[in-house]
Amino acid sequence: MIRFKTKVLMCLLISIFFLVGCWDMIEIDRRLFVGIVGIDTGNEEDKYTFEFSFPIAREIVGGEGGGGGGGKTVATASTVGSSIIDAARNLALRLNRDIFFEHMRIVVIGEDVARENIKNVINPLTRQTEFNRRSRIAICSGKAKKVLEVVPWTEKLKAEYMESIYSGTGFSGKFIDLDLGGFLSSLHTSKGNALVSKIKPNKTEVYVGGAAVIKDYRMVGWLDEEETQGVNFFMGKIRGGDIVVKDPQGSGSVTFTILGQKRKLSVKTKEPVPEFSLEVYLDGNIASTTHGVTLELDEVKRLQDMVSKEVMIQIAKGIEKLRDTYRVDLLELSEHLYKYEPDLWEKYEKNWEDTFPDVKININVYTTVKNIGVIR
Repeated sequence: MIRFKTKVLMCLLISIFFLVGCWDMIEIDRRLFVGIVGIDTGNEEDKYTFEFSFPIAREIVGGEGGGGGGGKTVATASTVGSSIIDAARNLALRLNRDIFFEHMRIVVIGEDVARENIKNVINPLTRQTEFNRRSRIAICSGKAKKVLEVVPWTEKLKAEYMESIYSGTGFSGKFIDLDLGGFLSSLHTSKGNALVSKIKPNKTEVYVGGAAVIKDYRMVGWLDEEETQGVNFFMGKIRGGDIVVKDPQGSGSVTFTILGQKRKLSVKTKEPVPEFSLEVYLDGNIASTTHGVTLELDEVKRLQDMVSKEVMIQIAKGIEKLRDTYRVDLLELSEHLYKYEPDLWEKYEKNWEDTFPDVKININVYTTVKNIGVIR
């Protein structure tokens, strides 16, 4: 009897392998992989215009049968919908392939949409798992459609070109290094507030620099490149880039290349409003000077002070814009109080939005030159 039951069990286990099948599989050549999504305001109420950019695989690999394609490597399609899901479904009525978002590289939101309200636009991106959370997010100064019309001369694929710009954080701190998942998380934890990179297109290139300020799910203004870099210094997110300072004792300038940054934030005074102390430590090299070949020790010390002063100015500009102009805590001071000063945060939590513009921040920057260059 036991042997019979064992045989039946074995037969059932073996049959599982024959029953398993890819009943819902879609062949890869029947899919359209979305590279870029652009979102602009529409002509109808509560509806948006969506632009989708797709790579054309047969043109990239050289056409069917190995012959040269010779056509466009990227195609765009436009449709209207109340959400990105609605737009994709509407587009499916015109196209003979399934739209696939898991390889999406960048989402571009037009300025009009951002200033109106982005809550409705991002709602499906928050709820649905099919959207690539590692894709980049940007707000365009103008229509997002213009970004998708760019024809880059350095790459075949627009999405790859634009994504590679955002991967260059080691070369600049003048934009916000934030992916879609981080953006959605920031909106959730900060109650609708976030900083998003600004993107500006022309015919063959896009320029990424500066940031859009989102307050209560609406864009309220821009940060310029120096202000954005100052905020990145404040947050300890600088990975590289250059600081160019004019030499007051010479006719030229000095370029300081950043190798690393550390910061320390602490509460200095608790009453009548919190007063913070920020210490920033910079390491880097002197990349170039225009007033001399060799540098003496006292000159190096003077250059360090010059760089520290310039960084302090940039940080102060970023703080002033967020605190005094837009009155939104995107410096994460509230999070610092919540983590490290819970008793103090309990006191200010309910009225933090009104308290933040009165907060004082003392800034100190310490720069160390690691290398002044090799001269033979």
